[in-house]
Amino acid sequence: MPCITVLGRSYDTELVIFDKDGTLLDFSTTWVGIIREFITSLHAYAPVSEALKKRIEDALGISVDDSRIDGNGLLAMGTFTECNALLTYCLYREGIRWDRAHDIVEEVGHRVFGSESRKKHVRAARGALDLLKTLKARGIPAAVATNDKRADALIDMESIGALPYIDFVVGADSVENSKPAPDMIEKVCSFLGKDPGKSILIGDTVMDALLGRNSGTMLTIGVKGIVPGEELARYMDVVVSSLEDIS
Repeated sequence: MPCITVLGRSYDTELVIFDKDGTLLDFSTTWVGIIREFITSLHAYAPVSEALKKRIEDALGISVDDSRIDGNGLLAMGTFTECNALLTYCLYREGIRWDRAHDIVEEVGHRVFGSESRKKHVRAARGALDLLKTLKARGIPAAVATNDKRADALIDMESIGALPYIDFVVGADSVENSKPAPDMIEKVCSFLGKDPGKSILIGDTVMDALLGRNSGTMLTIGVKGIVPGEELARYMDVVVSSLEDIS
């Protein structure tokens, strides 16, 4: 069985499953730019006061001006459906009728989250492409499990040049239950014909750790970033500074 090396220790594995944002993508660089553009685009539909901007940032767990993301917040751990619901509520609080607020979020979101606008903000995490290329060369399949939409995840992987090295992508809209339920890992392993117990999960949040634990993966690897290493270490089997620590 092929293996990977993590901080000098080798692990035999038949599959590596990656989270997307904060693991294969640079979370802050990618999402601060996307959310900034989302807020700017709202001006075409409603006045964006400082109060509304702050309400949106607080709801998502992000500070656009400080380029800061709460690793335990909605943007880091929630699904696209949950994000849309809270964004709709933020507009509703401004006095916009709920159905209209929902339509605005859907329209602006479609323009910013799923188009060329999104692509210009997406950046690969340090070491991501090199690791994916290494796995491909060794014959180890690589998959992505994300709480984002599958179609948007495919756009992101294509944008950073990772798609040729990814064998399967599953999103929150691909399964009945999103993270941390085991549905995503079960779907990946079923599609690729692999055993969760011989698979490795790599992610950057507690949600990813719980996904790995609930799915029975052989190893969970946490990547430090929006969640401090000491917090990840309480949930992950191994914690690395970046994907460059894996070869």
